[in-house]
Amino acid sequence: ERGWRQGFAQAGFPGAEREFVMATEYFAPALQDEDNVVVDMSCATGLFTRRFAAKDAYARVLGCDYSESMLTECRRRLKEQNLPESLKKTHLDLVQLDVGQIPMKDSSIDVLHAGAAMHCWPDLDGAISEIHRVLKPGGRYFATTFLSTYFSTLNRNNDESTPVTQMAFQNFESTDRLKELLVRNGFDSDKTFLEVLGNACVVIRCEK
Repeated sequence: ERGWRQGFAQAGFPGAEREFVMATEYFAPALQDEDNVVVDMSCATGLFTRRFAAKDAYARVLGCDYSESMLTECRRRLKEQNLPESLKKTHLDLVQLDVGQIPMKDSSIDVLHAGAAMHCWPDLDGAISEIHRVLKPGGRYFATTFLSTYFSTLNRNNDESTPVTQMAFQNFESTDRLKELLVRNGFDSDKTFLEVLGNACVVIRCEK
């Protein structure tokens, strides 16, 4: 995790602690119900799942990933922090799933976080449509991802010429392309905001 996030700093990612604060601040208005549900999508080793759970402020936290091995490592790291045993309020679960086919009911979750994940999703339209479907009215989506300029910079710094299309499933050339993706899959343009940090980190905030 340390090396993974240190590499992201080159693109302008704010770091795990800062991203967590940004996400929780954005999520707060959508988490007023006592039975609220927080989803950490493509949770990998649980960098953010652990933080959402340890806050012990939400009724339920779901860490979700396509990879069984990632969830196994996430479970191990949770155990190192005595999670979920130490929690008094939050019920924590790990779920193996495909973001393009989320096995959850319509309008069933309050907020969804996806940290540095969207560029890894093979079916973006399916994923964003599913995220919009499972969010409650007024629910919020917070995500970070890369613009393609990051991978080009990585090539130059490493004196390589690997095509960008071989470095990530998705190649986001601009924030305009990302916003078009979000809007055509259900999010209101007036409630969809994108911010660029550094030279290539995009922060996405959407409300259903």
